[in-house]
Amino acid sequence: MVTVPVESKKVEKGLPRPRLAVILAAGEGSRLARFRKSRPKPLVPLLGLSLVERTIATCIGEGIRRFVVVLGYRAEAVRRHLEEIAARRNCEIECVVAPDWKRGNGASARAAAAKVGEEPFLLLMADHLIDGSLIRTVCRAPLRDGQVCLAVDRDRGAILDERDVTKTVVSDGRVVRVGKNLAEWNAADTGVFLCTRALFEELERLDTGSLSEATNSLAERGRLLAADATGQLWLDVDTPEAYREAVRRLLAGLGKPSGDGFISQYVNRPISTRLSALLAHTRLTPNWITALSFVISLAGAGLLALGQYAAGVIGALLVQFGSIVDGCDGEVARLKHMASARGAWLDSMLDRYADVAVALAVTFAYASASPEHWVWIGGFLAAWGFLLAGYVTKEFELRNGFPYPDDWLNRLKRRDLRLLIICAGALVGQPFYAMLAAGALTHFCIVGILIKGWLLRRPREAKASAEALTLSPLKPGFTAPAPWRGAATAQK
Repeated sequence: MVTVPVESKKVEKGLPRPRLAVILAAGEGSRLARFRKSRPKPLVPLLGLSLVERTIATCIGEGIRRFVVVLGYRAEAVRRHLEEIAARRNCEIECVVAPDWKRGNGASARAAAAKVGEEPFLLLMADHLIDGSLIRTVCRAPLRDGQVCLAVDRDRGAILDERDVTKTVVSDGRVVRVGKNLAEWNAADTGVFLCTRALFEELERLDTGSLSEATNSLAERGRLLAADATGQLWLDVDTPEAYREAVRRLLAGLGKPSGDGFISQYVNRPISTRLSALLAHTRLTPNWITALSFVISLAGAGLLALGQYAAGVIGALLVQFGSIVDGCDGEVARLKHMASARGAWLDSMLDRYADVAVALAVTFAYASASPEHWVWIGGFLAAWGFLLAGYVTKEFELRNGFPYPDDWLNRLKRRDLRLLIICAGALVGQPFYAMLAAGALTHFCIVGILIKGWLLRRPREAKASAEALTLSPLKPGFTAPAPWRGAATAQK
């Protein structure tokens, strides 16, 4: 085993950031026959999106909106799908057919040479599941004319199948050898490249259909840089085992690194991710799922207002189910790369309406049987606490320019816990007193946040505290296996 570690070179200013991505989508994918169902490999669906659309959507999330996609097997079917993606995602996609695509990825890459200018570009594989952070890593490389940069992963334990991975030897920030059959190696080829025209020139000089052969030749001549992407997420979805692993990683990464309450993390999220896996295959958009969650909560509130035990139990269970479904909108948005500021805003506003509806329903039901004035006062105090819970941290961030830490006060005041408390109270016939307890806890957390936020004045101190208290998917403490980073939604 080669023991030379991957080293990061001093960051230098290189060529401009790429604005174009070349995606190789020519393969048939015979090993994925079970999931293809006669479709070309780039069109294989994975939790609501085709493999090629996932790659394109990831690039769009990183600011790249121009694509050259190289086609081969069943080119017209793939082309039609790409035209739909371009219209839906508002991006520019140009297709080119590689006549000799069966020779390998190198032959497919050569077909794109006439469509690429002099500026650097990304080279990606349509069947690779990648995270946006990996694109950012390779784009930071100090690339010069005549060079190519490859993102490499030196964590062999994270590789699904070492026999199938393209292996590299990396030394002093450069790749010195590339090949599938290297006996000694210290990093894996992730399939993410930052290229200049040097790649096309090398493919032409060698007259090869093998991308690995060309990159190995560049490596031997000292022209293949290494971008260390260890710890970032990528997966070659080339076998049934890899496909199942891709599904597992996508679902495991749906939990937010921060923003989840304790009940969301340990109770709601394990259920909502399974629902989201089903919803991702439907035409329901995240905004429609937000509206569905709101309607379920209103129906539950209506039953709670009747003041009868059986109706109250059903209503409380509906409210709790609505809370679970409320997590699905953000999960489906992250799964299908559909997260938006407007969607998060709508979700936050409907949550507040649902909270008030539940509080008023519980208060009305109890006041109908016990018409003392203090009942409405207690109900309104609880409702005000529920409304202020989201406002207090958002106002802190707005006024101070940095977020309030995701500490235990922040997590206890979220709606997932208070709705579960009300549900539990309804099951024992005391939803009103359960709501008062939830309201008292919420006000306690709000006051605690006010005190701590007042003392937390310096941005550096606050940022350090938030970093220490945030559950990151790449840090110890995050329980989901092999997480997949996604877009955040509004805190609740």
